[in-house]
Amino acid sequence: MDVTFEKLIVDEHGVFHYQEFKQPRFTSPFHLHDEFEIILIVKSHGKLYVGSNVTNFNDGDLYFFACGLPHCFYNTHGYEKGNEMAHAITIFFKKDFLGNDFFEKTESTILNKFIKKSERGIQIIHPSQSLIERIFNLSRKTNLEKVSDLLLILNELSITKNAKVLSIGDMFSSSSMVDSRIINDVFNYVAGNFQQEISLMEAASRANMQKSAFCRYFKRKTKKTFTHFVNETRIMHAQKLLAETDKTIIEIAFDCGYLNTSYFNRQFRLFCKVSPMTFRAIVK
Repeated sequence: MDVTFEKLIVDEHGVFHYQEFKQPRFTSPFHLHDEFEIILIVKSHGKLYVGSNVTNFNDGDLYFFACGLPHCFYNTHGYEKGNEMAHAITIFFKKDFLGNDFFEKTESTILNKFIKKSERGIQIIHPSQSLIERIFNLSRKTNLEKVSDLLLILNELSITKNAKVLSIGDMFSSSSMVDSRIINDVFNYVAGNFQQEISLMEAASRANMQKSAFCRYFKRKTKKTFTHFVNETRIMHAQKLLAETDKTIIEIAFDCGYLNTSYFNRQFRLFCKVSPMTFRAIVK
């Protein structure tokens, strides 16, 4: 899947754009756009690819992305068979939505720091009920109430103590869209196939490179080896299964694409610093 520049169709005279998605599964490709984005996952789960990072996403998660940061919400294979609609609310706005120097004003100092941090993607851990309700109700507001409520949302986001940075930040640059397309085609291959055998040769082929050249290229661009990235995706899925199901460790290992349980246990300890059994005891 190529990284895609997404041109949003918005009211050019509006301060921001509010949009609600309800569909069998999220279908947006790995993309970036000129606007900042607040996204609330009302109902859905899967893998979030943002910059160079992969993580799980679930119902109730809240994210904030800077303009120009590639991202994609990828539902686990077969999600639509569960008859559960993927539901998200998004708010888009440009950096100059209240003037070119709005973020340089004294009153915007804390918000400006948050905005700069969002270049790496931010997840708000356990967002408050008041914040979620304000996002839900924003579509019902009119005139200047819409603007004032957006500012209140941004203020609450900027002062939260539960902001988690998601990516290393500088993997993609506007001067290297070709690199972005190559890496994200590989990301898509891993996202769609991590529960079965992953072929380094196939990944290299998708990048139109020889295997050795691809390994060097991937490490240079993502700051991690291809094998590390595959294991990262699989262990993220394992964490979700351990927390949300009663499957055995052996079943989870196979569900995550591991044919060797000992290797799965070693990789889990490497990423999580504890064994799968200990992790389950902590999160359950």
